[in-house]
Amino acid sequence: MLKKIDTLSSSSQSTSFESNCIIPILIKKKFISEIYSNNKLEEELILIEPKTYVDLSYWNLTDYDMLIIIKQFFRNKQCIELRLCGNKITSKGTSILASSLINNSILKSLDLSYNHISDKGVYSLSKVLLPNQCSSLKILFLNKNGISNDGIYYLCEMLRTNQTLTELWLSDNEIGNEGVKQLTNILINYNRKLKVLTLSYNIFITDSSIDYLLQMLEYNKILEKFSINNCNLSETSKMKLQEKADTKKIFEIVV
Repeated sequence: MLKKIDTLSSSSQSTSFESNCIIPILIKKKFISEIYSNNKLEEELILIEPKTYVDLSYWNLTDYDMLIIIKQFFRNKQCIELRLCGNKITSKGTSILASSLINNSILKSLDLSYNHISDKGVYSLSKVLLPNQCSSLKILFLNKNGISNDGIYYLCEMLRTNQTLTELWLSDNEIGNEGVKQLTNILINYNRKLKVLTLSYNIFITDSSIDYLLQMLEYNKILEKFSINNCNLSETSKMKLQEKADTKKIFEIVV
């Protein structure tokens, strides 16, 4: 079995995952909300019904627009699914949005794909998805957000103890073999909730990851769907993964 390893701890990670960033985020959000306004956006959002499943994909939304999103869809405790893909959200907007996930038992699905949240944004999300923050989020889409192995470190620290997240979509990022090593370790030795994981179109994933991936398929009994197509795996490695997947019950792999 894959040996338990400590999560990534490189000098490139300037932010300690254990540091407490939540209170500063809340204070800053309150200050900004007092000076930022976007009347046109507010008028458009008021018209959206129902407010349970909200799709704001490609609305050209910016970081501080997240304050208005929170006001319109989270304070009334109705929004179950929120799609924000294809906007102009960076790590700043992600931090604002993340603070609204604390003690949020309503929102189940959040799509931030095709934005610019980077590893810093992943850090903010990972902090508020720890068990002590009481978020009930089940599905998280983070496709194409410039996430590297450092971002995977933060996600792994969260996945170690998170008890709600069942789907994690990470396609088309900058994840490499070290990130795969971290993820497979967590999914073998710690996490018992994640059912769907996508790593497709991460071109830095090569055959160096094959042993970790095979061991994950061997020992993880919870995962039901795994996508890793269009990475840099050889045909031989793809065949090995498919053969291992074929031995599992109720399991789908895309290679």
